[in-house]
Amino acid sequence: MKKVFIALAAVAALAACTKSEVEYTPAGEIGFSPITENVTKSMLTDPAFPTGENFNVWAWYKQLPAGTTIADWQTSAATQQEYISDKPFTHRENSKWGGVTPYYWPKLGSLMFAGHYPSDIKTNNADATVVYTFNSSNNKMIFSNIRQTTVKTSGSSEDIMYFNMTPTSLSGNDVKVVFKHALSWITVNVRKTEDSPKIVINNIKFTEVNPLGEGTVDNQKLIEWETKGSKVNTDDFDTVFGTSVTLEEEYSTLPEHLFIPQTMAGELVIEYTVYSSETEHFSETYKKTLSGLKAELDTWAPSKHYTYNIEIGTTEILIAPTVTPWEEVTVAVPVQ
Repeated sequence: MKKVFIALAAVAALAACTKSEVEYTPAGEIGFSPITENVTKSMLTDPAFPTGENFNVWAWYKQLPAGTTIADWQTSAATQQEYISDKPFTHRENSKWGGVTPYYWPKLGSLMFAGHYPSDIKTNNADATVVYTFNSSNNKMIFSNIRQTTVKTSGSSEDIMYFNMTPTSLSGNDVKVVFKHALSWITVNVRKTEDSPKIVINNIKFTEVNPLGEGTVDNQKLIEWETKGSKVNTDDFDTVFGTSVTLEEEYSTLPEHLFIPQTMAGELVIEYTVYSSETEHFSETYKKTLSGLKAELDTWAPSKHYTYNIEIGTTEILIAPTVTPWEEVTVAVPVQ
């Protein structure tokens, strides 16, 4: 009987030792360190992603080793499973973002991430809600029902951003992603020539602009856009760039817009009135085919800023267009 008691005591001691020395450590929480490729005029003030904003994340799982590239991921026959389904991530601390509902790394295998900002958006068209989907059969993120919108002068603009597919495995670090702008930013600056009489802009618009499109993010490429519906004048579906604007000798910036990237086949139309006196005046309409304005302006591309500097006089109009990666730099390229 004494031997039995001794054996039981030994088993109990072994169990106690095992319980105290072996710990189960769960995988760490998934976090992000986002930055932006370029800076918007009104939404961001520096490349750091704004801490007051959320973005949404997709994640897909495959049982693949650490360091798997996006190309290897997409050609692998391993079963793909949805891990995070378009869920919002919010700022935590030290410029890091985590899920509003926390998500954790799998102990084995790899994840592929894709994401977009903002989490939820309505454009100027009240009945138009942006739709985000992820095609799991070919790993493409799709932005549907996207429409032209106005750049706000304060607060967050309705600027659509995304980051490309990012495959990674648990490495103890946050996922580093770079957001890119999905739309084209259009700015029109106007002024009159020195010593010109009073000149008033009645209307400035672009014709044959398509306001609706669908964008696809595939692999590491830039987003690719397909326009939808019929082309119209900008003032047929939203606001024009400027009406009843009295020009000064310094440039005035008209309401700015974010457009669907597309080939430009229409015209820049300027309707204006020149006042030789308060009672005497004449009105003119100026039209310039966009495809002939400057080679880089034949297409409005994603993540590009297009600036049209327009100078109006009594006998001529000068247009100095520029194309930059989401920042304004004046380059004099006169077109008469």
